Amino acid sequence: MIKESFSHLLDGNYSLDSLEIASIQHEVDAETLVIDRLQLAIDELQLKLKSHESKRQDYKSLLSPLRRGVVPPEILMEIFRYAVEPYPLNWVALVCRSWRAIALTTPSLWQTVETTIPSDTPVNVKKLQTWTARSGTLPKRVKITGLDGRYQCQCHQFDEDICRLASPELIRFLTNGPVLDEVTIQCHSHHCLDRLFGLIKSEENALSRSWDSIRHLALEIEDWEMPNSGLEWPFLNNLPSVSSLLLETPWLPTVPSENLPALPPLHCLTKLHIVGDWPNFWILRNLRNCRNLEEVVLDSTQSARPDEGFTEVLTPVLLPKLQVLRFRQMSNRGEDTRILRRLRMPALRTLELQYQDDPDDDDEEGPDTPDESELYSDILRMLSGADCVVDLQQLHLEYLPITSKGLLRILAILPSLTFLELAKVDVDRELFEIAREVDKPLLPLLRHLKIHDNCGAFDVDDVCQYLEGRKASATEVGPDCVERLDMTFNKNWSPRGSRPDESIRAMELRGVGVLVNIGFSSD
Repeated sequence: MIKESFSHLLDGNYSLDSLEIASIQHEVDAETLVIDRLQLAIDELQLKLKSHESKRQDYKSLLSPLRRGVVPPEILMEIFRYAVEPYPLNWVALVCRSWRAIALTTPSLWQTVETTIPSDTPVNVKKLQTWTARSGTLPKRVKITGLDGRYQCQCHQFDEDICRLASPELIRFLTNGPVLDEVTIQCHSHHCLDRLFGLIKSEENALSRSWDSIRHLALEIEDWEMPNSGLEWPFLNNLPSVSSLLLETPWLPTVPSENLPALPPLHCLTKLHIVGDWPNFWILRNLRNCRNLEEVVLDSTQSARPDEGFTEVLTPVLLPKLQVLRFRQMSNRGEDTRILRRLRMPALRTLELQYQDDPDDDDEEGPDTPDESELYSDILRMLSGADCVVDLQQLHLEYLPITSKGLLRILAILPSLTFLELAKVDVDRELFEIAREVDKPLLPLLRHLKIHDNCGAFDVDDVCQYLEGRKASATEVGPDCVERLDMTFNKNWSPRGSRPDESIRAMELRGVGVLVNIGFSSD
């Protein structure tokens, strides 16, 4: 309220004399001064408020879940396990002291160590020693990469020891070092491995043979040299007694298999993974020396594997313990599966046929490659004769261009299958329509059907109707075994807003007891 001497002026429209004007102006100036003083006080209080808010935030940060231990170390360990995939483990350990302490005391984070041989320094053996020591008693995986683009090893051209891969420090680590579960070595030339393995074998003073403890050995060779007398790899005779071997052979032009290096008898080997396009004769020759194999992976990389003219008189190769055979990255016009005709695998349970993805293939023949009759013959020969496959349970087909009739013809000779996977198979949409009309039940023991469709080759209703029809026609004598259906589709091949998982046919199939999972994928 204003002073009483001026309050009456608020009730009427009075004219002011000069004395009243001067007095009122004086009061205005006085109130302005008070307001300015109060504003200064407010500003000071706001500064104090901001200061206290900042301090409060700092104190609250000290009470974060990580600092209070709300997130258990076990959970952080699992988070770190995922974090070290895209980021170096050292980055995680540099965040804070507690994270570093947890990382250093989590042996599983240090199980895998990789070191690259740079162009101007030897291999970092200290890193290998430090990481493997932190992994404790857990299995250790070591990868040594000697494929630096700036460094081309020339050790095969000189007598002096200039190969950095065969450094004395690395030799001691691989002989007197920790027990190693998996070792991967990448190099330019087999000469690097010849020198390294030769020095390891000559190391007679090793107190604990780390080299002999290796379970899985992966050897990846980038280049090759072809002398007149044939390609010889002495390191093959100095391999440790591993149970699993991956051998990535360098690409080469057409060379007779007899001029290629051969594996020595490896009786301890249970898994063999060959990456390359060397001839089938060479593969068969080496498989003959590994009779205890339980799994074989043949991975093509560059082009069709040369056939070298298979003959009917070739003695079959018996692999009595082989349970899993995988063909990967096969050429659509290659001869890769022809090897099935020469293998005797009475214990085989899983067969995987993965062809190369060739989206730019404009061949007019389209689904007739690879030749469906040849593939059918390859599988039929695998199922025929002495020591044949009698109980194949799992079949994986990927990127296979084939007609519905051709695929059904193949499935018809595999009645023992319990699992079938069709991944990105280029087949016409009549597959399950034709399957419903087949008189003899197709795949009577099938329990799990898995389909990954990336080109619109399958219809949910067709698949579900076929499986539901099997259930409806089942009897006590001939029951239907299907328990699960998994289907994924590329979103680009589905109408916008469609929900195939909620289709009427899918719901009906669930109603007869089949577990149905249907969704979308990005590829």
